[in-house]
Amino acid sequence: MQGTSSSSPKAIIRIGRGNDCDVRFDARRDTRVSTHHAEIRFDNGNYLVVDTGSSNGTLVNGKMVKTHKLRSGDKIVFGAQGGPEVKFEIDDNASAGRSPSFNGNGHGAPQRGYGQPLQAPVAYGAPPPGRQELLPSGDAASLAKEAQLKIAQARVMSGGQPSGQTMFIMADTLKKVETVTQQRSGRKWARVVVSVVALACIGFGVMGFIIWEQKQQIEKIVHKKDNLDKQIQKIQLQMQLESDPDKLASLEEQLTLLTGRAKAAIGELEQKDKEVASKVEQGGDELDRNIRRILKKFDADTYAVPPIFKERLKYYIEQKTANPHTLRQVYGRKKQFWPIIVKEFSALGLPEEIAYVAWQESNFDPYAQSAAGARGMWQFMDFTARNFGMHVAENWRHGGLDERTDVAKSTKGAAKYLYNLLSEFGSDSFMLAIASYNKGEPGMRRVLHEVGFRKEQRDFWHLYRLKKLPEETLEYVPQILAAAIISNDPKKYGLE
Repeated sequence: MQGTSSSSPKAIIRIGRGNDCDVRFDARRDTRVSTHHAEIRFDNGNYLVVDTGSSNGTLVNGKMVKTHKLRSGDKIVFGAQGGPEVKFEIDDNASAGRSPSFNGNGHGAPQRGYGQPLQAPVAYGAPPPGRQELLPSGDAASLAKEAQLKIAQARVMSGGQPSGQTMFIMADTLKKVETVTQQRSGRKWARVVVSVVALACIGFGVMGFIIWEQKQQIEKIVHKKDNLDKQIQKIQLQMQLESDPDKLASLEEQLTLLTGRAKAAIGELEQKDKEVASKVEQGGDELDRNIRRILKKFDADTYAVPPIFKERLKYYIEQKTANPHTLRQVYGRKKQFWPIIVKEFSALGLPEEIAYVAWQESNFDPYAQSAAGARGMWQFMDFTARNFGMHVAENWRHGGLDERTDVAKSTKGAAKYLYNLLSEFGSDSFMLAIASYNKGEPGMRRVLHEVGFRKEQRDFWHLYRLKKLPEETLEYVPQILAAAIISNDPKKYGLE
């Protein structure tokens, strides 16, 4: 087997195919290993393997585990059957201290540390277990500088936060100094201790300045992003009031530029502090988070949802929940028919949230009928229903056969209809498909032919801001999202 030895100062060793993993498997060969598959942690004197939400699971000695205390000789398989296998051993005699090693089965080797010992760190906040050091060499000053470097490294590796190792590094260094000093002269002991502590304090001061400077940079980036967000909101409000096509197009260009800068600011934050960047990116109120969650499933992410869209969405949530009795009836039918819906929609790879079209069309009522002659839970016209395999007799108004009222058959037809729309408009056009269900695909085709063929021109949000869609359609999409938000949190709305 081929492999190299690898060590890490981190308290947690991440294992997977991701570029930021400490033990990284080959993304092309080890397909059963997830991007961030598992972690090896040191806790209360024990090494633990923790499955961090992998797709195919983690086995220890043939048993599927989530968290498992490791012992020498344990066999770990990442990705269950067929995934790479390693043997975990703890070497108590290693000169660098007690450390685990991983020995593999020769296939699917990680790109580093496979087949030879991978040295794990002593956990932050815990003294090195079973540590056996050779007699230290060098003078006290060099030992103090070494301690200062270790403290600085630990601080940096913990993201500028207290590492929990400082006292243990200091204690370990003082022990080394004591050994050297006692060999030379006991009288030098006090001066050496002062030297070590002084140099360490200098290190703290330097690190403190670096951390302070980093915080200043982060605050500056956050302030820049906040200013960009204010400008974006101002332009969006202008677009709500504007009707001139040329002025709307100009404002859209400005919005695109500012949005790009705001995203770049988030990228800068990620380089400085991923946790702060995540908080900034996930900001806003509960409704903002609900919108982002659904839009992500629709492949319709946008940096800034138009304020008017959010206002209308809030209005329709309130409208749909205003009558608790009706709401419970609708939700009851939704629960009854949802397994059929999920089966048909998932078979075609459609997100289940798109099926809330049925709430808007009929309140999930299989016998609903419009004045225009649309019928069933999905409100198909008779000629459209026939195109999707449903039998609708010419005398359906007088008791003839009408399969639009058959939940299973009409749902199958609705799924296929939406699938066809996505096949035409593109896999990232779920919002346009929903809008087309209301407007009809011929009308949507005319709009798309008018705006152009580029992806950014065919984006729902682009069409929404430029007022290229009819008012009825502009109102239709937020009603679908309102139904999804209510159903995703039934307890909040008194449904469970």
